[in-house]
Parts: sequence; C-alpha cells; structure tokens
Amino acid sequence: MSLGPLSLNGAINAPYQTRTSVKGVSEDYGGEIDRWIRSHMYYPEDAARAGEDGPSSVHVVLDRSGHVKSVRLTGQSGSYSLDAATTGMFQGAHLPPVPPDMKGDHFDIDVTINYILIRR
Repeated sequence: MSLGPLSLNGAINAPYQTRTSVKGVSEDYGGEIDRWIRSHMYYPEDAARAGEDGPSSVHVVLDRSGHVKSVRLTGQSGSYSLDAATTGMFQGAHLPPVPPDMKGDHFDIDVTINYILIRR
C-alpha cells in the first residue's frame, strides 16, 4: 500500500501535495507531460512516515514517440526514497508522443517534483 494519490470527490485526498515544473518543451506539450506525471507519481510510504519532503529534479531525454531514452537525477531532495520515486517513474516509461510541430529526434526536458508533507 502506498500513500499515492487517493481520490475523494475528484480531489486528491492525501497527507501531501506535489508541485511539478516541466521545462524544455512547448507549453501545450508541457501540460500533457504534467498530466502524465500527476497520474504516475506517488509519495513513498517510508518517506512520508519519516517526515521526508523536498524537491527532486531529473533530466529526461525522450524520442519522438515519447519513449524515455534516459533519466538522470539533477537535484536531490535529501531523501533516497523520494529521489528513487522520481527517477523510477521515468525509467522505461512512455510519455505522450511529441507534437509534429516540434523539430528534432530527441527532446530534453527538466522536471522538478516538490514533495510537500501536510503537517496538521
């Protein structure tokens, strides 16, 4: 069992929030990637129990079809579990295909996920 996004009346019902930032692609495609990330990310249970939070950043290289060719951690959160969740989400993944108007055969994107525990 994970603390990953649980839904209640269409809203996330979890003891955390996340914020994502996607750089390196058009705004429209960035929105598609952000939606993909939000549907695939989770907050590792052991990190939540330990009170670990913070930003985790990765550099991801995609091909035209959206297949992840490589992922590299570029900014550590200070939590092995959070960083592993961020990189693991992209390893071997298939994101939305790149729009035809974007030129090139590979695409570099930088993603930051800010894991935020809600302390009440």
